[in-house]
Amino acid sequence: MRRDILHRVGCLEGMLPVTYLGLPLITKRLSKVECSTLVERITARANSWVSKALSFAGRLQLVKATLISMQCYWCNIFLLPMSTIKECERVLRTFLWGGRGRGKVKWADVCKPFLEGGLGIRDLKTWNKALLLKHLWSVLTEESIWAKWCHAYLLHNSNLWTATSHGHLSWSWRQILRLRPLAKEHLIYKCGNGKQFSLWFDPWLHGDSVHALYGHRVIFEAGLSKHARVKDVIWEGEWCWPQASCDVVELQQRVRNIPISSAPDSIHWDKVGEAFSTARAFHGIRQRSNSVDWHDIVWHSRRIPKHAFISAYG
Repeated sequence: MRRDILHRVGCLEGMLPVTYLGLPLITKRLSKVECSTLVERITARANSWVSKALSFAGRLQLVKATLISMQCYWCNIFLLPMSTIKECERVLRTFLWGGRGRGKVKWADVCKPFLEGGLGIRDLKTWNKALLLKHLWSVLTEESIWAKWCHAYLLHNSNLWTATSHGHLSWSWRQILRLRPLAKEHLIYKCGNGKQFSLWFDPWLHGDSVHALYGHRVIFEAGLSKHARVKDVIWEGEWCWPQASCDVVELQQRVRNIPISSAPDSIHWDKVGEAFSTARAFHGIRQRSNSVDWHDIVWHSRRIPKHAFISAYG
């Protein structure tokens, strides 16, 4: 029966895991073997260029404009295994230095910005996390159809901050949820009319949630639903918490300096008024180094790329 159907529709029978839009369609952990396609594509592209005929500056441009970009599609979906990241970096390093054994400079230093003495190549591990943080931002702000689907089917209309990484969820989704502590360090919840934020679970209280500070007991003591919104403790433009326990009375004191307005609640990245961008997230989460004194002498706007590269690493 199966063979008859395959013959009629003109399809071939395959085996899992299959690829969809160039990516492995999996629910389990992404393995090194499944990432071999990515490494092979980057290697083939690097080998198609005659690196020895190019200057260092020319190779640097190809690394930043092409080879790094080839990984972005995968980094948007999966948290790549560390072994795959190292393999990709090995290909980039070999191409940049022309296959002349070990590089002249540590790869970690090469991946620093010009200001810090590097070559401005993005660190793949950090860039991978920045791209995945974009998904968390989308879920928090519900800016896409995918984010609305996540709320309906993955979060079951619950709160992102209380969602657990159960085994029945896909591995890629669980990896995204594990980035929540990192995202929380840079998110700013600005309370307005209180209609959007969860009273208990969103970190609107000076960067923390009420539940994280006082535990589950405060929900019962306040006599409010666990689905309550911040607006439920606002009355005629003022904070009005039920005076039920010492913790709730303390909450009334802590929120006094949080202004209330008729504007909608809003979420910002790093500072009020700034929305999320992958570039801003990347520079926010990467490990910074001290700036070097000579960067503006070498990497000035009218530089000749070949001469600048030789001056920095020649």
